[in-house]
Amino acid sequence: MTEMLVELIQNFISGSETTLNSVFSSMLNLVFHIERELSNLKVADGSFIDFNAIYQTIFNYAIYILVMVFIAKAIKIYFFMHDGDPEQNPIQLAIGMVKAVIVMICFKEMYDIFVGIVQEFLNNILNHLTIQGTNLAEMLSNNMGGGIFTAVACLVLLIVWLILICQFIMKGIEILVMRLGIPFASIGLLNSDNGVFTEYIRDFLLTAFTLVVQLALLNLSILSLVNGHLIYGIAIAIVSVNTPMMLGKFMIKPSGSLINSVGNTARSIRAILPRFGRR
Repeated sequence: MTEMLVELIQNFISGSETTLNSVFSSMLNLVFHIERELSNLKVADGSFIDFNAIYQTIFNYAIYILVMVFIAKAIKIYFFMHDGDPEQNPIQLAIGMVKAVIVMICFKEMYDIFVGIVQEFLNNILNHLTIQGTNLAEMLSNNMGGGIFTAVACLVLLIVWLILICQFIMKGIEILVMRLGIPFASIGLLNSDNGVFTEYIRDFLLTAFTLVVQLALLNLSILSLVNGHLIYGIAIAIVSVNTPMMLGKFMIKPSGSLINSVGNTARSIRAILPRFGRR
C-alpha cells in the first residue's frame, strides 16, 4: 500500500514537469507581460486577442474624457469659482493636461524600461543563488528516496509551488488591467494631488519589489531541496507565498475581505459627508 502511494505521488510530480519548467523559467514575464501568454487565445472570428488594439481604444476614450474634464475644471475654477483655487495660475491646469497626454503616449516605453531595470536587479540577486539544472520535477523525484514521509513532503512542496504560480498569474492579470487603465488614471494629473495616478505608480513599484523577494526566496527553496534540506525548502516556499501579506504590514495596502472593504467605504463616506448639527 505504501509503495503504491509513493508511486502515485511520483506520477503526480512527473506530470507537473512541463508546467513547472515552463512557468518558472519566465516568472518575470508572467507578471509584467502576461499578455504574451494570453495573446494566443482565439476569439469568435478566429483571430487572436490584440491587447494593443484594446489599449488604443481605451486611449481614444480617455483623451475625450481628459478634454471634457479639463474644460469642466477650468470653468468651475476660473468662471464659477466653485472648485480648486481660482487664484492659481491657469497654466498649471494646462501643464497637468500636457503631463497626462505625455504619460498616455509614452507609458509603454517607460514601462518597458521599468521592467528592464527590475529584470537586471533580479538577475544580480539570483547570480548569488545559482541553481544547477532547471528540471524541478526531477529535483523533487530525486528527494523521494526516504519512503512515504519524503514523498508526502515533496508533494507538499509541489503544491506550495503551484500556489505560488497561481499568485504570479493573478498578479500578472492585475498589472495587465492596471496597464490598460493607465490612460484613465492619467486624468488624475489634472488635480493638484495627481488623483489615483500616484497610487498606480506606487503599486507598480511595490509589485516589482515583492516579485523580486518572492523569486529570490523561491530560488533559495530550490537550493535547499537540491542540498537535501527538504523541510527548509517547504518552509522557505511558504514564506515566499506569504511575502505579499508580510510586506503588506509595512508597504502594501492589503485588499482585505469584503466586509472590511465595506466598512472602510462606510467610514470614508462618513468622513466626506458634512456633519449636520455640528456647532
